[in-house]
Amino acid sequence: MLKKLGRIIKGFFLTLIIIAALGAGGFFGYQWYQNEQFQHARPEVVKAKDGTNTNAAWHNISKYEKDLRHNYSFIQKVSHYVPPRTWVGKDFVIPGLVSTKSYNFKTKKWDTADSMTPQGITVAGKYILITAYDGAHEHASVIYVINKNTGKYIKTVQVSGKPHLGGIAYDPKAKNIWITGSLGQSSALMSFTLSTLKKYNPAKRMPIECNNKISIPTMERASTVTYYDNQLFVGFFNMYGRGRIAAYSIARSGKNKNSITNNEIRSVTGNVSWSDPSGETSMDKQIQGIAIYDDKIFLSQSYGSGSSKLYVFPVTALNSLDEKNAALVVNMPPYLEQITAYKGQLLCVFESGSKLYAKPNIVIMDRILSININALFGN
Repeated sequence: MLKKLGRIIKGFFLTLIIIAALGAGGFFGYQWYQNEQFQHARPEVVKAKDGTNTNAAWHNISKYEKDLRHNYSFIQKVSHYVPPRTWVGKDFVIPGLVSTKSYNFKTKKWDTADSMTPQGITVAGKYILITAYDGAHEHASVIYVINKNTGKYIKTVQVSGKPHLGGIAYDPKAKNIWITGSLGQSSALMSFTLSTLKKYNPAKRMPIECNNKISIPTMERASTVTYYDNQLFVGFFNMYGRGRIAAYSIARSGKNKNSITNNEIRSVTGNVSWSDPSGETSMDKQIQGIAIYDDKIFLSQSYGSGSSKLYVFPVTALNSLDEKNAALVVNMPPYLEQITAYKGQLLCVFESGSKLYAKPNIVIMDRILSININALFGN
């Protein structure tokens, strides 16, 4: 009797194991099938002469708009159904997500990177500039240059080293393009002129020459930057706690004209009001981008594959950028990175177009999203 009971129990557990194995096999088999279908549905790769792909990495425009409409109908409305105040950046393809020629620090050769991850965006002169770093951490970081009116890809700019290149901003008075990076163990701001960008020759395979390299040791890590009213607002992304934002005034005269003085860097400590912006304030955790337009501050927040958030604050809330003080909070597609305001539109770039983050079950943004700012408030 005991032997018979033992055989029954053994058979029962064997059956459970078989059922579990079949269930797991079916689950992973379905995941594999879904991923295969996902990969095969991608658009045909189109490359510029320098090897950079210029096609949308994942979706044609109708699929892109359909996914937005079904999952983020409000965003679809304010970006497609409401007339834009400018067409600059509207649905422009982010180049280089499939193929970008860049220096490989591992092999010490120039080859093709397939894991470039978009981070920052700004409008500078006739161009839209998008920063990206290699998610595989092997290639040099780059800046894609596209025509701001047509979206046509122009060239790829190499940046020295392989930093987690994030923020980018344009100072229209000095015609300087500022990026966040690092110098040694310290966060840094670096700039190059619009003229240098225009003259940059990718065929020479050299990093673009900077006219300013400024260490900002008071910022643990600079992840985003924006320009507003003769100041650079630099943000620090904190994965687990509250981040920080510091404002650095740009000198308009003297030997440090159009740059930031050492005294200015040292003075940026402690909390200040908006009327005296040479200081720092705290902001919510997981902030990826900041933009300032008229009397509003915009913050982009994302971490992980869940929906991102766009916070809109009055400028009077600079010293208390908490969600409770936001005038508006909008759900956005996952992996929202930097944002920039331009002529009444908010241009947004996402890292979901990178192969490291693209998944069948999320809305993949392989284009620039342009939102009518007034429409966010129903105007």
